[in-house]
Amino acid sequence: MTATMTELSAIARAANTFAYAGAVVFVSLALIMSFRRGGIHPLLLVCISAISISWIEAPYDWAVYAQFPPALPRMPSWWPLNMTWGGGLPAAVPPGYIAYFVLPAVIGVAVSRWLIARFQLRAPITLLNVGLVVGSLWALVFNGIVGAQLGVFYYGRMIEGLALWEGTRHQYPLYDALAMGVQMMVFTYLLGRTDAQGRTPIEAWADSKPTSRSRASLRSIGAVIVIGHVVYLSVFAPHLATKVLQLQTVGPTEQLFEGVPNQPL
Repeated sequence: MTATMTELSAIARAANTFAYAGAVVFVSLALIMSFRRGGIHPLLLVCISAISISWIEAPYDWAVYAQFPPALPRMPSWWPLNMTWGGGLPAAVPPGYIAYFVLPAVIGVAVSRWLIARFQLRAPITLLNVGLVVGSLWALVFNGIVGAQLGVFYYGRMIEGLALWEGTRHQYPLYDALAMGVQMMVFTYLLGRTDAQGRTPIEAWADSKPTSRSRASLRSIGAVIVIGHVVYLSVFAPHLATKVLQLQTVGPTEQLFEGVPNQPL
C-alpha cells in the first residue's frame, strides 16, 4: 500500500483517532478503578472481553461485504483470518473495539440505573433491554451514518429489503445494528449487574471458589473472554450463513473506493 493517512477524509481520521483515544481513556480509567478497588474492576473486564473478540471483525467484514479506505494502516498478514477485503483488517480495529463497545455499555448502565431508581424496575431485565436499545442505536449512528453515510467504510452487498439507502454506496444493513445491539446488551449487563460489594455475577462466581485473589481475577478474565466470544460468534453466524448462501444480492455497481475493486459475491 502506497496510500498514507494524509489521504484519509477528516471524518475517517477522526474515527481512527476515536479508536485509539477511546481505548486509552477506558483502559486507563479501568486500571485506576481496579487499583483503588484492590481487585479487577468490571470496566476492565469488559475492556478485555471487547478487545479479545476483535479478531472476529475480519471474517465479519468479509461476510457483510464491508470495505475500508485503502489509506488505512492494516494489520500484518499473520493476523488470524485476516479476510477484510482490500488489504486486511484496519490496524485501529483491535483498540477500537474497546472504544466502540465500552462507550455504549457505559451509557446503557447509566441510563439503566436512572430508570431503576426512578421507576423501581428490576435490574437484570432493565440492563438487558436498555443495553439492546442503546447498543442498536449506537450501531445505527456509528455504522450507518458515520460509517456508511460519511464514507468511513461501505457495505458492498446486503439482503434486499433489510437496508437503509438500499442499492446506493451508502446502504446500511439494519440487521447489523441488531447484531451489534445484542453484543452491547451483554456488555451492559456484565458492566452494570453488580451485588452489594460491587461484584459482577462472574466475579461473585470466581470468588466463590477457594483460591487466591489473583487466581480469582484470572478466572473472571477467562470467563468474560469466553462469554464475549460465545455471544459475538452467535451474532456473526447468521451473517456468515447469508454470505455462504449468497443471499446478499443488493449493492451499488459503482466502485466503492478508488483503486480497490469491490468485493465479489
